[in-house]
Amino acid sequence: MEVEYFSNSSISCYMHAIKQLCLFSRCLPNNMGEDDIYNFLSYLKNEKKLSRETIRNHLQGIRFVYRKVYKRIDIIQDVPYPKKTKKLPVILNSKELMLLFSSAKSLKHRMVLKIAYSGGLRRNEISRLKLVDIDTENKFLRIENSKGNKDRYTLLAQNLIPELREYYSKYKPVKYLFNGRIKGFPYSEEGLRWTFDHALLKSGIQKEVSLHSLRHAFASHSLAMGTDIFTIQKLMGHDDIRTTMIYLQLNQQIENKPLISPLDLLTQ
Repeated sequence: MEVEYFSNSSISCYMHAIKQLCLFSRCLPNNMGEDDIYNFLSYLKNEKKLSRETIRNHLQGIRFVYRKVYKRIDIIQDVPYPKKTKKLPVILNSKELMLLFSSAKSLKHRMVLKIAYSGGLRRNEISRLKLVDIDTENKFLRIENSKGNKDRYTLLAQNLIPELREYYSKYKPVKYLFNGRIKGFPYSEEGLRWTFDHALLKSGIQKEVSLHSLRHAFASHSLAMGTDIFTIQKLMGHDDIRTTMIYLQLNQQIENKPLISPLDLLTQ
């Protein structure tokens, strides 16, 4: 996986999957058969109650090990992937976003939420965002080595820049924009998840949303502002335009407007 330049998160996910398979079956992969794989997937679905997407991720790891390590394609070639769910994402509106931001515990937590929405960042992208990745002059964020080991640029809201400077002056981050408990080390993804959940609870918003919902809101609101679908695809870092097309179902009327972050509109 390292030779193929898999991301650390993918390596961790794949290793976890094969470990859980071994613990469940009580033997090593080279001593298993197709039935063992089916029994494990059935266990994940019926006992662990895992989502389709999570089970798909487990199966990807198992497939990789059998294909690349054991050269046993016969074991996994007929095991199907669970069909992907086609649910539309839940979108927070502008009032809910403002309420969420104001409910953050501290300036640091508020900046986490606003940065996530300003550029449509994934959780691990927020965690790894470095000071050198912030271009306040051109109002861009550089996202390095993201999903698929690709770099991209996304938006930094103009009205966020004064708050960023206030945040820098107060917290004096080193290397990463959001340091963890030790300066020079990134804020953990678990910490980011807690930051969102705490603000959500305090806000009283009843929608079933997560930190990733800020990314969905960025794409949906950008589309509603008139940003074309191909530009949104690039800003989001989607390989397949079909992934971005889902936001068309959430926005029926599109007008031509300047390319700006949707965060800039919340205070206008």
